[in-house]
Order: sequence, then C-alpha cells, then structure tokens
Amino acid sequence: MADEIKRLYNFEDELMITRARTQKGNLQTDLALFTARFPWVDAVYVTSYQTDIDTADALPLDGTVMADITVLTSDVNASVAEGVAALNSLFRYAVLSYPTDKVRQRVFGQDRMEKARNDQEKMENLLEHANSMANKNPYKADLIAKGYTQLQIDGLLTISNNISAKNTLQEGAKSNRPVSTQDRITVYNIVFSRMRTIALCAEEVFAGNPAKIEQYRAYPPGTAAATTAIVHIIDGSANDMAGLDVKITSLPAQPAQPTNAAGLTGSFDLGSNPPDTVDIEVTGAGINPSPQVFNGNSILEGEVNSIELVVTV
Repeated sequence: MADEIKRLYNFEDELMITRARTQKGNLQTDLALFTARFPWVDAVYVTSYQTDIDTADALPLDGTVMADITVLTSDVNASVAEGVAALNSLFRYAVLSYPTDKVRQRVFGQDRMEKARNDQEKMENLLEHANSMANKNPYKADLIAKGYTQLQIDGLLTISNNISAKNTLQEGAKSNRPVSTQDRITVYNIVFSRMRTIALCAEEVFAGNPAKIEQYRAYPPGTAAATTAIVHIIDGSANDMAGLDVKITSLPAQPAQPTNAAGLTGSFDLGSNPPDTVDIEVTGAGINPSPQVFNGNSILEGEVNSIELVVTV
C-alpha cells in the first residue's frame, strides 16, 4: 500500500493559495532582483509558478467529490518548458566546463533533447538522467566551479517530479477518473514548495530588509505554525555521545539541552515564524575543542527539523 501523501503546510488551503498568488505577484515585480542572484528564477519560472497556482486553485476543496475535472495539457507543458530551460542552462555550463571535451560536454543527455522537448515522459526521464549525472563527480565539482549551483542540480529532479505529478492528474482526467484527495494534496504541495523556495531566496535577495522578507514568507503572520528542531550529534563512530550540552545560540531564549547516548537532544521549540537558519554550540567532555560552533543550519517553518552535526573528538 502506498504511503499517504501529507500536506507540507498546516493552514487553510484557500489561505495558502491566496498567499501564493500574493507572493508570485511580488516576485513578478521584483523579478530582476531575484534573477540577478538566482538565474533560474526567471520569466519561465514565474509562468510555471502561475500555472501551478491555477491548477491547484481549479481543484475542489477537501471533502468535495471531484468529477469531470479537466487538467489542461498546458499545465504539463509549462513544466516541460521549465525543464527545457533548466536543461539548456545545464548544457551551457557543460560547454564552459569542458570547452574541448565533446564527450564530457554531452554526458547529460543532449542527444535526447529534441525528442524530449515534445514528450512529457521523455522529458521527465531526461531530467532525472541529467540530475543523476550532474550529482556525480567530477561533473558536479567542475560544473560548480563554473558557477552552476547545487540548487540548480536539485531543481532538475524537482521539475521532473512536477511533470510526473501533473501528468498523473492529466491522464486521470482523460479517463474521467475523479481526482482523489491525495492527488489534490500533491498539486497543492507543489505550490507550497514554490512558496518555500522563493521565501528562502528572498532572505538572500533582501538581506537586512525585514519588511521585504516578510512579503515573501510562506507562512502568514498569526498562523502559529509550530516549528521544532531536534539535534543529532555524531562523531563518525559508535562512541557514546551522551551528556553534551547543545544550545541554539542565535535564539537566546532557547535553554541548552543535553544529548542522550545516541547523541540526540530533545525538541527545541522555535515558534511560529522562526529564522531560516540557526547557529548551534556544542560543549562537553570528550570533544576537542570545546565548544564547537555550527553556523547556518537551515530551518523550515511548520516542520520538525532534524539537524545532524558532526563533532570532533
């Protein structure tokens, strides 16, 4: 039996879609600023974001029997177009990375592009292949050295997954199959993932400008989306890691917590609108030096965040 698909957020669907529309509108206004920092956040991305919002907004609310709903072919095509743009970017970086090595330039599937651009399943598979190859060394290291990013590598698989999810809905509609609640959650999760991605980018684009950052937050003020963090301390061996003190230093109100034998802390309560990253200090006997500081650990709103830190012993 397939695992149940869960919502990535914990406030009303209508509010999520409204907030996504607002965020997308702000993004369109500030697009040049985002593109300057994140080249993949461009006009194609904005169009695809709007398509995802429209697709989700067209679905009935929870508890409503979904019948005779049409998932437009253009919804899938928008993600296919996004895939074409993402692959073309990768191919350009491949040429920059290997200007005289045609074989390495083309390991990412360039020879399959012409067929894939007009076939959603072939595009889905090509994106998966490109992601797999770009994640391998030496290609990964060489691409990143030329300015390609891990976020762009991961984005290839994200687009592939989006095509798969939308294609499932499209084929279901063609056979007059009612779209299930699980299908609906999948589409709504695509929109929320967009929101969360752009919210994180906004932290970089508008660093030092809290008012602008607030415009892009995935969670609206007052939703009280509980966010927690559990820290796991390891040293690369089976040593007992009990008794270390762990403190989130960037949030002074958080008291230190001890680790158990497995190196786990209890739950840090980060509230409803936590920062996007936290700094952590680990102290205690058996680690050298003590204290050890770990800066910039990513936090996602409304989730139980598991943070793994490797200490030196």
